[in-house]
Amino acid sequence: MTKQYFQTEMAIRYRDTDSMGHVSSPVYYEYIQSAYLEYMHSLLGIPKDKKLPHIMVKTSCDYVSQARYGDRLIVLSHIKKFGTKSFEMEHVMHLNDADAEVVARGESVHVMFDYERQQTYPIPEDFRRGVLDFQKSV
Repeated sequence: MTKQYFQTEMAIRYRDTDSMGHVSSPVYYEYIQSAYLEYMHSLLGIPKDKKLPHIMVKTSCDYVSQARYGDRLIVLSHIKKFGTKSFEMEHVMHLNDADAEVVARGESVHVMFDYERQQTYPIPEDFRRGVLDFQKSV
């Protein structure tokens, strides 16, 4: 069974680049956050003006090659691991061209969070099932 990835397309804006003309390293963290938000709002069917039931608590990014203004990136995101109250995601960013060159690989960790009580809680089984129904595996 082949794992499904959630796909988010990003247009690289001029303001995303640095003085060398390639995407500045901090911008990749914005791409990771945007891809996470798109995936979760789509998966959970929650309108974008509503809070998601989890918070991002950690991110990391490895830079592989350059992307420049005018390029288009495809971010392939998936949940790679569930904990008791948290889950880990991977985000592979590649150019949207014939070679599909990987430019960066990011990871993020998210914790289920109740905003009213200001506390974490265990991952609901329906969330876990929804992810597995879409991705086919972790």
